[in-house]
Amino acid sequence: MTTGPTTIRPEEDAYAGLMPTAVWRHFAALNRIPRPSGQEAAARFYVQRVADAAGYPWKTDARGNIVVYVPGRAVGAGAPALAVQAHLDMVCEKRPEVVFDFTKEAIRAVRRGDRIYADGTTLGADNGIGAAMALALIDDADVAASAHGPLELIFTVEEETGLLGAQALDTSALPLQSRLLVNLDSEDPGELTIGCAGGGSATIRLPLTTAPAPVGAVAAYTLVVSGLSGGHSGVQIHEPRANAIKLLSETLTSLQSAGLPFSLIDVDGGSAHNAIPRDARADLLLAPEQIAGFEAAVARAAAEIVARWSADEPGLQIETRPAAAAASPAVALSDDSAARLLALLRTLPHGVLAMSASLHGKVETSCNLARVRREDDQTAVLLMSVRSFRNESIRTVLADIAATAQNLGATTEIATGYPGWEPDPESPLLALIRTLYERLHHTPPVVEVIHAGLECGVIVAHVPGMEAISFGPLIRGAHSPEEYVDIPSVATTWTLLTALIETVAKPS
Repeated sequence: MTTGPTTIRPEEDAYAGLMPTAVWRHFAALNRIPRPSGQEAAARFYVQRVADAAGYPWKTDARGNIVVYVPGRAVGAGAPALAVQAHLDMVCEKRPEVVFDFTKEAIRAVRRGDRIYADGTTLGADNGIGAAMALALIDDADVAASAHGPLELIFTVEEETGLLGAQALDTSALPLQSRLLVNLDSEDPGELTIGCAGGGSATIRLPLTTAPAPVGAVAAYTLVVSGLSGGHSGVQIHEPRANAIKLLSETLTSLQSAGLPFSLIDVDGGSAHNAIPRDARADLLLAPEQIAGFEAAVARAAAEIVARWSADEPGLQIETRPAAAAASPAVALSDDSAARLLALLRTLPHGVLAMSASLHGKVETSCNLARVRREDDQTAVLLMSVRSFRNESIRTVLADIAATAQNLGATTEIATGYPGWEPDPESPLLALIRTLYERLHHTPPVVEVIHAGLECGVIVAHVPGMEAISFGPLIRGAHSPEEYVDIPSVATTWTLLTALIETVAKPS
């Protein structure tokens, strides 16, 4: 079944002529819809409209997950059902100079050769391309003409904030017949993913006290760390990518070590729990006679840090700028509060904590110092995200974080997060997809586990006995403004998916 020819709107020029048509049409439509985590209602309504146009039933649960039920075609009554799953939300990151409201504006796509980027923001290919493929199974003409078993298309919400939609999936409201699950949230077309790390988080709250600004005239300055690569805090945590919050705290510590007095007003950095911080800033108060020494000390510290990271973070900048007059409050943090906050930023862990002893070359446990904010005049809030293939390691790291916070006068709220997905190398579903992959590509796929959260493990826990696998097109730079999707790989992934739905329906 098709919806007829599609007129390419001006903002969709980047998608013009791309194949498969239905996939790119739905991706373009999703990228016209603002869909931050927790605000997926409009995207869900789009899924409903596509299903209604095809005459297929759908159901939603209280969290906002939706399942579209596509009946089998030209197969016997015993053909197994296949679940195909993607999430509707996206990470909302932009370059500092870009003015963009993710709650109101459409993503501006740009085509560069065989890649689709966004103009200064995340693209949302994670997981918009996967959702577009699931939608295309509803109205692609070739799929509608093929023989396939029943399909259950699962669209989840709030994946990027801790797999919250999948964790709340209500299988009584959304009954699933499938015992075979394909997740379309992987980012390398040469890999079949069969396992993933679990995760947890810690929210640290540090009580603050304030003190009057130093007597006499003061100058407000902002110290800014910017231009870092950022990226996915699971997939790219082992890469040499700097954390802007850590570099900010290092610079401030260097200023203290140089004996330069300043009063700390505010610290702000990072965004999402699953994004390595790209930018951070600190607002400071200085006496006018300290400005020259301050700028010289920052220049020395910045030169050393930038030189150390020059090969891996060529865009790194550490600079000062005078703050606006409105940013010159009469009070700053007390010396004690400032010292505690900076000590937290220095001592909390970030990066790879342990490599796997059984999975060669794989990160076993990691931590992302993801965000710091002043919530109000009385509290600084820090967010830590922990991942591991070992649940006990997650608990241990979170307990260590809580102990560090307590020693510095802060409290910690721990969220247990989501379970890992235990790999099953003997899965019949894996064997089938491996055979199809080799037939299509004339080379074997890489069978992989990843140090990131996938919804497979959560959904499998809801449906005992379900087998799962994850694959997808080539996506790089996810969770950062450098995100792109490789155009040819979308077509090859679609070919594998459609071959699978036809093959699963055939009698063995």
